[in-house]
Amino acid sequence: MNYKEAVTEIIQIIPQSQKDFSETCNANNSYMVISTFLRYIKKFVQENNTETVKQSLHKMNDFYEKGDTVLKNAVENVFIYSLDSLTFSCKSEKKQEIFSLLSLCINKKYLHQVYKSGL
Repeated sequence: MNYKEAVTEIIQIIPQSQKDFSETCNANNSYMVISTFLRYIKKFVQENNTETVKQSLHKMNDFYEKGDTVLKNAVENVFIYSLDSLTFSCKSEKKQEIFSLLSLCINKKYLHQVYKSGL
């Protein structure tokens, strides 16, 4: 799966994102696509829109597991890197719920990133 296919799948979950993705700068590479998707996920977490958060995180798992190398790297460098800021204002239960929805691969990458030596 490449970033163009990812855009199509994001729009299916979040129809209002089509406006953002119609702007060339938000849809012309994997990093911008994941950044835009992350903005929406943060918004839905803050609004406590649990169902859309679940769908979005499952889709992020798919992008990481089925995406091409560039999309996978974007998930690692944009989404996984931002997990702390995504869950910062969440209560402990909500934070646990979010992490429980992420695939084992993403959780491992997150832990590796957090506990990487030299940081």
